[in-house]
Amino acid sequence: MQKTLLHSLAFALQANAASVVPLPELKGPYRVGTSVLELVDSSRTDPFAPGVRQREVIISLFYPTQEEAEKCTLAFQFPPLTAAFIDGRYNDTNASAERILTQSCIDSPLSHPELPLLFFGPGFSNSRTYYSAALEELASHGWNIIAADHPFDANIVEFSDKVLYAKDSTLVNGTADQYLEVRVADMKFVLDALSDPAIVSRIPGLSAATSSPSSRLQTDKVGAFGHSFGGATSLQLLANDTRFAVGANFDGTLFGAVVEKGTDSPFVIFGTNPRMVDDSWPTGWKNLRGFKRQYAINDTEHGSFTDFPIIRDILGPDSPPLLNNGLGIIAGERIIDIQTAYVDALFGRFLKGENGELLDGEGSEDWPEVSLVGKN
Repeated sequence: MQKTLLHSLAFALQANAASVVPLPELKGPYRVGTSVLELVDSSRTDPFAPGVRQREVIISLFYPTQEEAEKCTLAFQFPPLTAAFIDGRYNDTNASAERILTQSCIDSPLSHPELPLLFFGPGFSNSRTYYSAALEELASHGWNIIAADHPFDANIVEFSDKVLYAKDSTLVNGTADQYLEVRVADMKFVLDALSDPAIVSRIPGLSAATSSPSSRLQTDKVGAFGHSFGGATSLQLLANDTRFAVGANFDGTLFGAVVEKGTDSPFVIFGTNPRMVDDSWPTGWKNLRGFKRQYAINDTEHGSFTDFPIIRDILGPDSPPLLNNGLGIIAGERIIDIQTAYVDALFGRFLKGENGELLDGEGSEDWPEVSLVGKN
């Protein structure tokens, strides 16, 4: 009943074209599709859930597609109850979050399984949907991307038949390491699931019967990146599972054993400028033994690495005042372009065998907001 109601709300809103607020057109060479999978890890009991239940994870996929434009139905950025949660949080009487339309086609076929997989982790308490504009832009440049929600860590996680809230977690005053352990396990579970034919067959365009390596998702060597706590998770994943081969952190304090033990895998840190003091970075940086870079981006704050700057900009005068807290003054489209350029260069070098010249400074004049503050 709830699933039917939620879908009815979404379709009714989409029919009201005059109220829709679209995200900018994508700049990469690929049209992008998106799909959502709900996964159950039968090997784990959820440590945060009231009662005894198996751990559940929900993911969004963003990927290149060859869907014809006339067959494409664009996805709204936020599912209905998540949108209402955001509007309430920012005291938005215009119901803006309910009207943000992405540039990704709902459930269109994934057309390039041979392209590398990237795993994205949101900031602590954040929904994966807070980053859809940045992720679909990156996908348009030739990446298959997985964004995961972590129930009872994110403030709200909306499944098709239920909504889970962090406020209902049984973990009171939990440590960062406790949450990190669960996040790492979630990501490893999702990667395992994407090698399971029964799961893969639920992804539009893919079949459980595919036998050619080029027809399967590339799960042997993947990238990991994230914002805030998602960035910390990415670094720990590199240490815990060799399939996660290269990573990036957008303004996240580092946690976990990896800070002291380090890793040989390539890793890049992006931070704000004016720079915040983060005591974990000097230790973590010292113990990065492989390729490493650290960049600072002018006019940013911690929230600049979410989609809220671009949402602020496209809403213009209708943007709720509370939304602008902690976003910096950098333009939303510009910060997404910066992230796309540097992330594409990083993962392109280590997952596609490209040169990634931008990492060595070539073309950096196009990005004057970005300063190199550390390298090996």
